[in-house]
Amino acid sequence: MNNKVINKEAIIKSLTKMVSDKALVRSFLKGNTPIEKLTEKGIKFAKPI
Repeated sequence: MNNKVINKEAIIKSLTKMVSDKALVRSFLKGNTPIEKLTEKGIKFAKPI
């Protein structure tokens, strides 16, 4: 039998970070948030080819 330890606190923490990052990116795309705010939060955009 495989016993997996699930750290619920880590999962909840990562999900809340993903949701807040998603909201910030949406705000940036609408023009409400400057790019500097995103870089402060550690969100990086890929450079187009």
